[in-house]
Amino acid sequence: MAGVLTRPGMGWPIEAARAANWPVQAASWNLLIFGCGTAASAALQRLLLEPDPGLQRLVELKFGEVFATLATAAILFAARHRRPALTRTDLAILIACALSWFLPEPHAVYAGMTLAAAWLLARRARDCVLADIGQIWLALSLCELWSKLVFKMFYHAIEPFEVAVMAWVGRVVFPGLQASGVYLSARPDWSIVMLEGCSAFHNLSLAALIWLCVLKIAGRAVTRGTLGALAVSAVLVVAINIARILAMLPSAEAYRYWHDGAGSVTVALVSVAASLLPIVLQVERTSCPLARPA
Repeated sequence: MAGVLTRPGMGWPIEAARAANWPVQAASWNLLIFGCGTAASAALQRLLLEPDPGLQRLVELKFGEVFATLATAAILFAARHRRPALTRTDLAILIACALSWFLPEPHAVYAGMTLAAAWLLARRARDCVLADIGQIWLALSLCELWSKLVFKMFYHAIEPFEVAVMAWVGRVVFPGLQASGVYLSARPDWSIVMLEGCSAFHNLSLAALIWLCVLKIAGRAVTRGTLGALAVSAVLVVAINIARILAMLPSAEAYRYWHDGAGSVTVALVSVAASLLPIVLQVERTSCPLARPA
């Protein structure tokens, strides 16, 4: 065919190949833009609507959103030969869900991502790539929105138990530690209040999100070993939070350091490491060794 470039040994015109691949490439970009746009909208609203969200909170949110974005990109690039092509209905739903970006609440923007994730998961039987991305988006939405709402609603039921456990552990370090209602005190003139934001179970949803992202990036399925790694991360995160709370007990200065200062950032980074290392080690341990050349 004169005037048309073709691939060597093939009769398929390059122009036709590009045209056929365009919907696939557009789908990948649309999915990445939606994921990044949701995270960017939440981050921008945090800066505008929350003048002082706290260093620890900023670090935690950044890591959760970064891991979710990296996992989404990894899934799309790893599936370049079987990338999804979005239908008009898919695209319309993504656009409708993106309207949540303009809600004046940093966490509410993830309501739109929840709906988009549910739609992608509904297509699991037709496209496993979209289902994997839907799982990542749903985990991020649970981490940033729904787990917080549920925890706020039911924390009053577990609060007495948590305060009692905190006091029991704390008496190993502070023999005179007293617990009264939601108050913990290691000295007569200073006490701290246990609220849901300071719970030892804080960051468990972030640990689960990081665990899922690592599995998706590595292309691994959920097994007993990976679930064991998640359990190890959960125990470590709870232990780190307990240590942080107990470190606030000696004085007001200690409280400010570990609650709002550099200590809170240290705790956030250590919690992320505790969430990441067990699953990474599990993935590496179960990796097949490279075949040696004959």
